[in-house]
This record gives sequence, structure tokens and C-alpha cells, in this order.
Amino acid sequence: MKKKIGGVIVSYMNHNNYGSSLQAYATLVKVQNLGYDFEFIKYNKQRNVFDWLKIGPGLLLSGGLELITSKYKSIIIKKLKPDYSKKQSLRTEANNAFKTKYFVPYFRHYNGYDDLKAGSRNYDLVMVGSDQVWRPFGFYSNYWNLIFVDDAVPKIAYASSFGVSSIPKHQISGTKKYLNRLDAIGVREYQAKKIVDTLSDKNASVVADPTILLTKEEWLSFAHSSTFNIDEPYIFCYLLGTRKDIRKEVQTLKEKTGHKVVFLRHMDEYIAADEEIGDFAPYNVDPKDFVKLISKAEYVCTDSFHGTVFSILMERKFISFYRVKPSNSGSTHSRIDSLLNIFGLDNRKFGQDIYNEISQEIDYSIVAKKLRELRDESYEFLKNSLKLHTQK
Repeated sequence: MKKKIGGVIVSYMNHNNYGSSLQAYATLVKVQNLGYDFEFIKYNKQRNVFDWLKIGPGLLLSGGLELITSKYKSIIIKKLKPDYSKKQSLRTEANNAFKTKYFVPYFRHYNGYDDLKAGSRNYDLVMVGSDQVWRPFGFYSNYWNLIFVDDAVPKIAYASSFGVSSIPKHQISGTKKYLNRLDAIGVREYQAKKIVDTLSDKNASVVADPTILLTKEEWLSFAHSSTFNIDEPYIFCYLLGTRKDIRKEVQTLKEKTGHKVVFLRHMDEYIAADEEIGDFAPYNVDPKDFVKLISKAEYVCTDSFHGTVFSILMERKFISFYRVKPSNSGSTHSRIDSLLNIFGLDNRKFGQDIYNEISQEIDYSIVAKKLRELRDESYEFLKNSLKLHTQK
């Protein structure tokens, strides 16, 4: 009988981040390839007013007000701009169709925290990862940190990220508690390893994002059925941040190269400047289309971690921007810095001259060697961590 693995993975419906879907897909594939049954553990929260009063102050101190503000801003914008709302619906429909096919068959829903805790005993092992699953705002759910998992069930993290460079003071004690309960910890960035090694009694391993565990050939096969075909050189632009200066750099690159721009507009929120960019701005793009659009691009401009990952996997000429200006204390630059440093590609961070910087050749034979080494080491970590179910 196959052992059953439960995964606390970012795989929401109505959520249009391509990186989240692709890392969830890669995790599912790799765990299944190792011979395990896999389920996405889906937690449907059922909180009463006393629960909210208990966790409310912590949520507000951990970015809750900004998230609430952003949510209501989005609702208002969609009402004021029905055309934007309609186009966003096309994106959501495309992504939901992908998830319905590839993820929903593996969803296992638990209603309320008691059901979630009891449900943890359905698994031989529970894993969390990847992506920014340990961001401060998610701390109070006691879901992403696997606090809900029964003591007798092994718990591992694979390529988990805190999304911040340091843990808020009011969460240090709780962070140490949940880290010490984990049987194996793989993190995505060196800064995350530093946090784990400093705050807890554990030592973390830096491992590859799940998307890197699949080869270029495997991803091309995955994207083969995409119907997007652009028969001329183009610049693919995937920006999650709001910086206007980045968008001006993309326009500069267009003018210098003469290539048209394929731009995924308004990814995280409505940005007026996005309407001025893009000769081709499709919305009905699913994760397969996303991979194909990168694989065929002449150049890629991105401020996204996974946009950078797939530029490397597809061996493209690319530039990675910081999503917020480096002086911003709330930045999440460490993940981009760590990724580029691993592959010796620090010069792909934008400096001053986008055309000269993005035009530089990349020796992908050197990158491929580092990629294979990281993939092999990370896959071995995942394989050995999943075997921990035999030790409890």
C-alpha cells in the first residue's frame, strides 16, 4: 500500500499567480514520481468573533491592514472599471480551468480547525512548501507552520520561504516553536536558512524551488499543448510590482530592439501605467501558456521570482528588477539575490542600461552544470525527507 503524503501548498482557486501554480504542479509530480499518494490539504477556516479578537492584534501588526486595504481597493477598482474586471475574469477562468484539471482531484478539504487537526492523522507525513508560506501574516492560521499536525506524524518543509529578511519580534517565540517541531527543513533562500539556524534548534538546507526539480525538456513537454504562437521576436514582460520606472525601461528596450512587447497586465492589482505597455496583452493565459511565452521570448523582463526561474530554465536573455526600490525596508529582494547568486547570474539584476545589460550573452553551459547539481542535491533532500515516515 502506498504511503500517503499531505501537502500544505499554495494552490487556491481564483488565485492567478503563475509561480504558485507551477511550484504546486512540480511538487505534486515529484512526490508522485517517488511512489507516494499525494493530497493537497485544504483548510476551510471557521472562526467566530472570539477567534478574531484573539488573533486580530497580531494580524494587524503583521501586515493585515495593508492586505485588507488592498482587498477593498480591488473591489472598488473592479466596480469603477468594468472592462478591467471582465478581463481579469478571463485570467481567473483560464487558471481555474488548469487547477480543476491538475489539482482539484487531489484536494482534500477540512472544515474548521478541529477537523484539520484530526485530519492530519490521515497522513503518513505532512509537508509544507514551497513559496512564501511562512510570511508573517500567515502565522496566525496555524496552518502553514504545521502546528495543526499531530505530534506522531512526521513534518517536513520543502523550499519554504519567509518572504521577509527578519521575523517580527512578536513572532520570534512562536516561530521557534513551529520550526522545532519539524523533522526536516528545506528553505529556498540563504536568508531563510539564517533565520532557521538562528531562531531554532534546527539546521536548514537551502534547496531548489520545486519548479527547478523539473528539467527544461519536462517543462517544454508540459507547455506543448499551449496554443499561443507568436511568429516574430518579442519581449515578454511579467511584472508583479507597481514601479513606473521599470515600465519605462521596458519601453526603452522596445525602442532599442524594435521588438514588440507581450505584457501580462495588472497581475496583482490595477496599475494605470500597464495600459500604456504591450503590443499584445493577453488575459486568457494559464500556467502552460506562461511557460511557453517565456520559452519563445527573445528577451524577458520580470520582477518575479518565478519569472526569473523560468527565464533561467528556458535559457533566455533576461533582466530581473527589484519589485520595490532597494531602499524600501519592506522588500523581498533576498529571494532574487539568492537565486541569481546560486547560478552566478548577479549581472542579470537591472543596473542602469537595460539594452546593454539584457543583450549580454549568458553561458548556459555553466549555468546548466550548477542547475543539475542543485537539482540533484535538492531531489535527494526531498527523497530522504519523505522517508522520515518510517521513523515515527
